[in-house]
Amino acid sequence: MRALLTLSILFSIAADAEEYTLSVDSLLQEGVPQGSVEKHTWDTSSIYPGTTTDYWVYVPAQYTKEKPACVMVFQDGQAYLSTEGPLRAPTVFDNLIHKEEMPVTIGIFVSSGMRERPGDQREVRYVTIGDTYARFLLEEIIPEVEKDYNLVDDALGRAIAGASDGGLVSFTVAWHRPDEFSKVISHMAATLVIRGYVADPDTQT
Repeated sequence: MRALLTLSILFSIAADAEEYTLSVDSLLQEGVPQGSVEKHTWDTSSIYPGTTTDYWVYVPAQYTKEKPACVMVFQDGQAYLSTEGPLRAPTVFDNLIHKEEMPVTIGIFVSSGMRERPGDQREVRYVTIGDTYARFLLEEIIPEVEKDYNLVDDALGRAIAGASDGGLVSFTVAWHRPDEFSKVISHMAATLVIRGYVADPDTQT
């Protein structure tokens, strides 16, 4: 239920046209080269054993293996991919890279993972104050992508993003590993649900 609620929030961010209108950077533009998106599945995790994680890799048309690309990792990645949805990250990347307003950047869109049903690992991975999820990205997912693509290894060229619980874990990853991620987009981070966090030790609330 929690996963469904959060995904509903993600898809409603720009759903009301009267309150939010997509800018031109979120719309397909004539003459702008479009990148590609490839789906992958990771099912041999040693950090989250027994789980399966779908992830998608966006590669801009301007990418060449001779020059390391910047990288941005999205949590709840599937919510950011649709060219008809409210977020449209690949389209935004296409437009901004074409205008040279952002560097050539490969996007890694990671699902929250599953053991028995889609999304059942979301709370396990996202609602935490430890570094386990950071290790998952840095030791398993990103190295898999690096087998096919040349990525920067400098934190200045790495960003991480998410909303709600995904925004929370994006902040947590950068908190633990500022040597790997220097930029964070944390939309509506669900800070009040962090496992192990007590806002007021006297009231336990």
